[in-house]
Amino acid sequence: MIFSIQRYIEDYFERRNLTDVDQYAVRLANAYGNSPQQATEKKILQAFHRIRTVFYRNNPHLNRNELESTLLRLLRTRFKKKAQMEKFPGGVTTERRMFRRQSRLTVRSIIRSFARAVEARGIDTFWESRKKNKLRKQPERVGQALFAIFTKGVLGDNGHGLVLREVSSGVGFIDIAIVLCKTPHIIEMKLVRGHFSGVSQLLTYMRTENRRIGWLVYFDARPAIKRKRIPVSFTVPSGKVNVIGIDINPDAPSQKSRS
Repeated sequence: MIFSIQRYIEDYFERRNLTDVDQYAVRLANAYGNSPQQATEKKILQAFHRIRTVFYRNNPHLNRNELESTLLRLLRTRFKKKAQMEKFPGGVTTERRMFRRQSRLTVRSIIRSFARAVEARGIDTFWESRKKNKLRKQPERVGQALFAIFTKGVLGDNGHGLVLREVSSGVGFIDIAIVLCKTPHIIEMKLVRGHFSGVSQLLTYMRTENRRIGWLVYFDARPAIKRKRIPVSFTVPSGKVNVIGIDINPDAPSQKSRS
């Protein structure tokens, strides 16, 4: 839900030719999407107004109170049955505590923690029926949403980082970008059932965004007996692509014991 809200606000800004250089749309979406169901209009507008942004400096013809009131009216009309932000299966309390104890956050540690969490309690999210080998519709988007929800959950609202989904880059859209210490990290997500792909697409985004390191995360839906090894990294002309796989189709323990 929260990412639908984000895209709606971004489209609204684009239609009005408004400049948003510091993800004001993202912060508005978070403020609205995370507000209690019973929150009054006054409370939500107060949350909007607490957002620190250069948006109005870059669009000086706007009146902030008027725009935020208009946005709230549009959001309440468009998202009448607004739900709280989706939760990661089983929550992220354990992971959030772990990251709070760490002196330094890294993209690698976040992705690896996400991989472990998915393999432990999020596999069924991807499948309509594993027994029938039937995935849900758009499983890559399911993975993107799970990762964004997980990352926002472990980072919290303490300013340690920012997670963005479907960020425009050139003529395409980066699946996920994590901003840590003001540095953006590009992440492409793919589902693997047969042919492995994504390196060339990620390389294009790396060139566009002038990044020397990119991250390719793949959800491995292949049966274990049909898997071929995928390299953990690729050296590319502009730098390096790190690859992390997540097993969403493991053998059941009973099957392993019989093998």
